[in-house]
Amino acid sequence: MAHVSWGDCGLRARCFSHGIQIPFTSNLASANRCYGAEPPRSSFRSTHRPLKVINAANHHRHHSVHPPPQFRRNPVSVKDSRRPHPIRAFLALSAAAVVAFLQRKQIPQRMRSRNIGRQEESSPKVMAMKEGGLEFTRKIDIHLHVWASPEEANEFSYFPGQEPTLPGSVDDLLESMEDAGVAGALITQPINHRFDHSYVSRAMKQYPGKFVGCALADPTVGGGGVVKLERLIVEEGYRAVRFNPYLWPAGEKMTNEVGRAMFARAGELGAAVGFMCFKGLLLHIDEIEELCMEFPATKVMIDHFGFCKPAQSKEEEEAWRRLLSLARFPQVYVKTSAFFRVSRESFPYKDTWPLVQQLVETFGANRVLWGSDFPFIAAECGYSNACRELPSLVASNLSLSPEEWEWILGGTALQLFAGAWQESILAV
Repeated sequence: MAHVSWGDCGLRARCFSHGIQIPFTSNLASANRCYGAEPPRSSFRSTHRPLKVINAANHHRHHSVHPPPQFRRNPVSVKDSRRPHPIRAFLALSAAAVVAFLQRKQIPQRMRSRNIGRQEESSPKVMAMKEGGLEFTRKIDIHLHVWASPEEANEFSYFPGQEPTLPGSVDDLLESMEDAGVAGALITQPINHRFDHSYVSRAMKQYPGKFVGCALADPTVGGGGVVKLERLIVEEGYRAVRFNPYLWPAGEKMTNEVGRAMFARAGELGAAVGFMCFKGLLLHIDEIEELCMEFPATKVMIDHFGFCKPAQSKEEEEAWRRLLSLARFPQVYVKTSAFFRVSRESFPYKDTWPLVQQLVETFGANRVLWGSDFPFIAAECGYSNACRELPSLVASNLSLSPEEWEWILGGTALQLFAGAWQESILAV
């Protein structure tokens, strides 16, 4: 016979035949479902409270719990064939406890981190962030570009027809980063210099530990291909490479021979591959999935929300669904960058905020990155707004913990590109 009560940490069953107490750590739903017990409707306190025990006729017959006859309103004198043997009841309760424990162990890490963040809301660090308008530390801008100023163009020439219309020199970037409190950045090779990486390489050498490079893959016929990719990674220290599908020869896909070779080699060298699906994710998602399945060791970054706008059509819903489905590949990360490219609204791009929430819930905060898309963002809302004001506004309106935001704004980048940024520049 068993009686069930509620304690500090969960259910506690007493076997009256053997005088044994069995603690449980499962949640209320599990208690109600598996033990035939209904928790008290008042708030739970440290004292034990008796629970109503449901008869086997009204609950699952194979794991019901019955009160002893003296606790029944009308005890029966005839043996009840439905009543389980005390040992059987004990085994049933023990099995349920084991199942609940295993389920608890399988809680996703992102949910644990969210609970941790909530439990630490009174910590000095979190309180300081609240008082300062949710100001975060260790901010890494995971997506931006730099190109030569007009004065530097003689030394670092632009690709014909790709002359920039905005200022975007390294000096401009450094000034903007200081104003916005951004510690480090991943510089993506701009189309303005095409496959000439000399300007970005110089910035990396001038400011080691502050700037990390993302090269531009050259899939053109007779182009650099794998050989140039290896040189940029091994000799010049680039940590990522961008696949721009519109640079592939007409009619060719990123899964062609050179594309597969570059994707595989990047993974072997520890470099991540970024995908820029400017004309729509649905045009390239099958190629991305094929590469991920064949080369699981290669890390992947999806630029700018996958260029998925807040859905207003079946096609946009499908694109967003396919982006979220990439979470099944552990190697895939998503950049919440260039909000202005996917939003239908002006700053602060409120229609994109739910997208951030969904990405974190699906991928986990440690696979979501934050980026500005400098210098294009400067003409939209300003760099400081994108890297200081926008994160604060979004964080204040989403149900994500401060710890999760620390991952998004810097922790994920530091994990993905371990050792790329010097610790000294990350100090607050």
